[in-house]
Amino acid sequence: MENINFIFKSLNKKKLAICLILEAFLDIIYYIVPFSFTLFLTLPFTPQKAFIVIGIFLLSKILRVGGNYLLRKYSDNYLYEYSKVQYEEYYKKLSEIPTETISKYQTGYFEDIISKITDLVQRILSAEYISILITFLFLFYTLYNQSFFLFIISFISSILCVLISIKILRKANNQVELLYDEEYKYSSIYTDFISNIRTVKLLNSNKYFVDKIAKEGKHCYKENEKYVKYYSTEEMIRNILIVVPFFLGLLKAVIDLSNGIDTIGIITFYISLQVEMGFVFEELTTNIINWYELKAIKNKLKVIFKKLDKRKKISNFKEVKLSDVIIHYPKTNLDIKVDNLIINNKDKISITGKSGQGKTSVINLLLGNISTFKGNINIDDNDFNLVKLDIGVVSQEIELFNMSIKDNLCLNKKISDEELMNYLKELELDEILLFEEGIDTIVGEKGLKLSTGQKRRINLLRSYLMNKEIYVLDEPTSNLDKHTEDIVVNFILKYFSAKTLIIATHNEKINKICNKFYYFEDHNLKEKKI
Repeated sequence: MENINFIFKSLNKKKLAICLILEAFLDIIYYIVPFSFTLFLTLPFTPQKAFIVIGIFLLSKILRVGGNYLLRKYSDNYLYEYSKVQYEEYYKKLSEIPTETISKYQTGYFEDIISKITDLVQRILSAEYISILITFLFLFYTLYNQSFFLFIISFISSILCVLISIKILRKANNQVELLYDEEYKYSSIYTDFISNIRTVKLLNSNKYFVDKIAKEGKHCYKENEKYVKYYSTEEMIRNILIVVPFFLGLLKAVIDLSNGIDTIGIITFYISLQVEMGFVFEELTTNIINWYELKAIKNKLKVIFKKLDKRKKISNFKEVKLSDVIIHYPKTNLDIKVDNLIINNKDKISITGKSGQGKTSVINLLLGNISTFKGNINIDDNDFNLVKLDIGVVSQEIELFNMSIKDNLCLNKKISDEELMNYLKELELDEILLFEEGIDTIVGEKGLKLSTGQKRRINLLRSYLMNKEIYVLDEPTSNLDKHTEDIVVNFILKYFSAKTLIIATHNEKINKICNKFYYFEDHNLKEKKI
């Protein structure tokens, strides 16, 4: 539960208390009018009583106008502020999830969860709890004054109404988890197709993608239909049972009126309150649904945040040692073995081998992206389960953000425009300086405004500017033309020569700077003696 405490832990109690007090004030003002009917709408109805009722009505209107203004001003602003705090805290938690966990989910799923959480929490916090309480108090107080027996019957029927609602909605809660699973599948496919819409268009096979979206949408509809059946049944039963207290109260009032007892005010009170009571029960039911839906999402979060990466990052080290390490892949019954690998500070280590032999697995292991392995890994005297290397990565797969070229390069570093331009010219990226906004040009989602070669060189420069002590160079020149490959290689040789490097590449020029050479044979990493 600790890992999902951000949902309510970051509540500002003072601001929330102000919102609740304002809500309570408005509810009390609202119910004063119908309740005043029971006191002053009696025979004989004199002008004095009429002025009192009208005065109470006008005063309540004035107070409600002012109260609504304050509530909107404070409540809406606070809920908006709180939603942004939720997004921030949720992101912090996501950034601590191991890569192994992240790879199991589609990115859109993480976005969908926080959107649902924010919406549900806002609805829960803005629910009119005081209104529900006050409505019941006024109702049962009036019933009690009419007849104790009437009060008991009405109280029991109301309790029965709430219990039945909870029982039905609890069953609906099981269904909502199934619905969320289907919505995840739909969202994953839909988001995937949307984020790759350019590829979809290039494939020129849109019918397949439309049919796939429609098929998953039908699955969602079926699960939603079952869910709706639960809460629509609950609504029907609730609306029937809610009539009982009012019917009994009105019946008693009419009987008393026929016996000469003045109950016109009470009859008027019940009629005016009955409409509001429908909304109150609707609010109560909706709130129960919100809590159950939030519970369903929290169950999902428990799985996602079950294990967080709290390891301390180490920037400086003398030696990293891997011995008798085995990375096992159960589904393929494949083992990647590293009998002995020692990385000393300032080493330049080459790792080669055919595709699928295990280079990527070893790199991910060093990056801390694989936690399930056998054997020993130590960084100096530190266990690898407690610490991890602060590694920079030069890879063909890292994407750009939808920010300016400058922001993509600098991130949190303060680097002058002149220095950036010198690096860009050295990488022969002069052409991007010709953009209308220059280095302030927004590159678009995943850098869509730039070519593959441009993105790769910007990623290379960004990694260098992060100024790490150790870098992984994972096929940094693959799929580049000969001229661009030479530019990248020369930049690496010039600027990364003082760093500790783990290099996975077949480029001879880069490998020449290495002092240790390893290769894969039958998924086993072996050292090549030179």
